[in-house]
Parts: sequence; C-alpha cells; structure tokens
Amino acid sequence: MPACSSSPIPAVAPRLAVPAALAPDQCQSLVNDLAQLADPRHRRGRRHALGAVLAVAVAAVLAGARSLAAVGEWAADAPDQVLAALGVRRDPLRGVWRPPGEATVRRVLTRIDADALDRAIGAWLAGQQPPPPAGPGPPGRSPRRAVAVDGKTLRGSGHHPNPQVHLLAAVDHTTRVVLAQTDVDHPR
Repeated sequence: MPACSSSPIPAVAPRLAVPAALAPDQCQSLVNDLAQLADPRHRRGRRHALGAVLAVAVAAVLAGARSLAAVGEWAADAPDQVLAALGVRRDPLRGVWRPPGEATVRRVLTRIDADALDRAIGAWLAGQQPPPPAGPGPPGRSPRRAVAVDGKTLRGSGHHPNPQVHLLAAVDHTTRVVLAQTDVDHPR
C-alpha cells in the first residue's frame, strides 16, 4: 500500500474547480487593502479607483477568469451589487455601474508594483483564513508550524534576451497560505 501524500494539492484541487464567491465584507476588506497601494497612473484621465480596478481583477480570477479578456468579460457581466461591493463607480447621469474594461485592467496590472500587489493580496488572503485549530501537543508548548518551501519557473516568462522568471515560495501547511514569495536569480 503506497504512503499517503503530504502534498496539499489533492485536498485543494476540488476547491479550485468551483469558482469562489466573495461576501460583501470580504469585498470591502479587499478594496481597502488594495487601495493602500501606490497608484502608478497619472491623475489626469483616471476614471476608476485603483482599489476597484484591482479588486475586480482579483474577484474575476477567484470566479474562474484565466486571462485578461476573461477578467474584462466577467466585469462586464457582473451583477450591480457585486460591482458596488468592489468599489466600482456609478455613472451619475445614467445611473449604471461602469466597471473597468480589459484595457484598463491590463494597463494597471502592467504598471503596478508587483511585489507590493503580491504582499497586499497575500495579507488579504491570510486574513480570510480561519485561525488554525489548537491541536494536541505537549502541555505548555504551542504546536509546531510546518512550512514548505518550493521553487517554480514561470512557463512562458523567458523571452530573448530576458531569462525565465524563477519564484521561491513558502507555504504554511496548516492553513495552506503562501507566507512569502520572491523572485530568485536564474540559474547560470
């Protein structure tokens, strides 16, 4: 009989197939966390708040969007109450919600500080996790924390003359939350 796998992938895989839905309080906390990032756009011509653009992108990905075109389609089809919860602006003349389009999301994501965005989304995701259960352990001592460290090379990231992107991530085994992720030098 083979040994049980310690990988959390089989346990999480069924949850990845089902799109996630955010509660209104989760939307509000997401918008607030993302609004703390520095906006790389010029003040002139901004139609959407930075937090709303990023929150729409995050919500679309959680709902199953796998491309920027899919993010734009999700935003265009999202119900009004979802757009309102994500901080999308309402057109004062027509009274309809105006989500950011694919081009706006694309421009914002290419200009934003990726490390700051990663930290903000990671902190928000960590805040969404329930506290770890108090497991059995020696009296008077807290249970040990298991952390997995793994490296990945991003597929399709290397284009001449730029090398591929290599990421190193640390994941908490109990909560399955990515604690930190960083770009590491490519092997020579």
